[in-house]
Amino acid sequence: MAHLYFGGKIYVEREVFADSMLVCDGIIEAVGSHEEVTATAAQKGITITQSTDLGGKTVIPGINDSHQHTFGVGKLLLGVNLAQADSIDAMVQTGISHLEKHPLTAGQVLVGRGWNQDNFTDEKRMPTRHDLDRITTEYPVIFTRACGHILCANSKALQLAGIGKDTLSVQGGEIYRDADGTPNGLISENAIEMINTIIPPITAEYVAQAVSLAMKSAAGHGITTLQTNDIDGAHWQTVQQGYHLLYETNRDAIRICHQSTFTDPAQYRQFVDDGCDTGGGDDMLMYGPLKLYSDGSLGARTAYMKQPYADDASTQGIPTLTQQQLDSLVQTADQNGCQVIVHCIGNGAMEMVLDAFDKVTQNGNPHRHGIVHCQITDRQMIQRFADRDILAFVQPIFIHYDMTVVESRVGSQLAQTSYAFGDMYRMGIHTSYGTDSPVEDMNPWENIYCAITRSRLDGRGEYLPQQKVDIFDAIDQYTVGSAYAQFSENKKGRLKSGFLADFAVLDRDIFTATPQEIMSTKSLLTVVGGRTVYKA
Repeated sequence: MAHLYFGGKIYVEREVFADSMLVCDGIIEAVGSHEEVTATAAQKGITITQSTDLGGKTVIPGINDSHQHTFGVGKLLLGVNLAQADSIDAMVQTGISHLEKHPLTAGQVLVGRGWNQDNFTDEKRMPTRHDLDRITTEYPVIFTRACGHILCANSKALQLAGIGKDTLSVQGGEIYRDADGTPNGLISENAIEMINTIIPPITAEYVAQAVSLAMKSAAGHGITTLQTNDIDGAHWQTVQQGYHLLYETNRDAIRICHQSTFTDPAQYRQFVDDGCDTGGGDDMLMYGPLKLYSDGSLGARTAYMKQPYADDASTQGIPTLTQQQLDSLVQTADQNGCQVIVHCIGNGAMEMVLDAFDKVTQNGNPHRHGIVHCQITDRQMIQRFADRDILAFVQPIFIHYDMTVVESRVGSQLAQTSYAFGDMYRMGIHTSYGTDSPVEDMNPWENIYCAITRSRLDGRGEYLPQQKVDIFDAIDQYTVGSAYAQFSENKKGRLKSGFLADFAVLDRDIFTATPQEIMSTKSLLTVVGGRTVYKA
């Protein structure tokens, strides 16, 4: 089938636009003027079977979110969303209201996510089991912070998990305690799995349901590819089954590239041997890098720093892997021809990972190893990215919240060289944009707004304005940059002949709009491989 889209403002590259595009069987056949495109169709004997008048609307390549958690977004849509809770009391009331509308039965757990103590107006502290016990003491409650690196459990959850005074923390994780040594409900990093054992096992059907909801939301924003960290060693086969079930039943599904987490080398080799190595799969469901975690988050003070936190000298955060573990996992993946990307927020964690990458990139970086988040950096560290061609998977949306705490957390000097995403891009470092949703909303336009303004979403403040990029660079990092991150730059990220027909028709001209207008952008039509997956 040949579909002609005409009369639009189709983004080709910086300052270059076309008005027409011909799509044949999911592939772009031609882009140019209406005369050029129809002439190409005639020369090739292509019969145009369908036409769409774009009415002057702007068309861009499909947004490619280079790092987020699709299943996590779906779970949040099905569970308790705490993102709007502006106080401990509001968080508690949200839990109570949800429980009233959706009563639990024996064996079930009330699960929520999204609280952030820095947004609380009553007390600037993390919640404890005493707060969650106000929701219920009959059923277990587990509420995870927005970042996903620390959670709070009520007394019933702690009891069912067998976590008490004598329970020891695990390496790379912590059980926080009251003055008498009793766990206070807060649990971080590697210790989180101790409490998550009480949550009933997921099913493939639940995965498919949750991911389907998340994909629908993504398509509405103009997103056509999600590079997602859903698979891990604990339930990788169930998550796989859920995705396969989804693609069998949902014709509106968008593209997925899995970023998979394993810390057991033997288990990872089994995964790779099963055909899930980098590049495995197909254009709809692809397997990408091994995704590791080296530390936590700045907001929870679990990001691993080279020095104590400026606002809490008792901690430097938590390294979740030792240098030996990092080296071993990176080398195992590299030797199997696989890409590795590592969650790094603190400069201590970043240095450990760059050291691990040094051991496998002496002759370049053909497997495109990279670092996700890249937040707390100094000039020398950024230069190491450039020298070794290490990829940077960044989230400009983090500036919205982090600009309010970064200086207090790491000190003024280090804050002046952090979140240096503009410098990274201009130095030739391969950067790509993502949202890390559900840590932040999946909305790409808020992300782009933060990239081009370096301000909070309400317009307040301006953090390191020299790190701004313009709208062309922002779109390219969200499309071309993200395609490069998944070895797909020769078939997606641009609207050109031979590329996949993945694109979004927008409700405004983002290339002439103000930043505030850009932030409110909506997709009118989202197309994946020539197939309409969303229409406003």
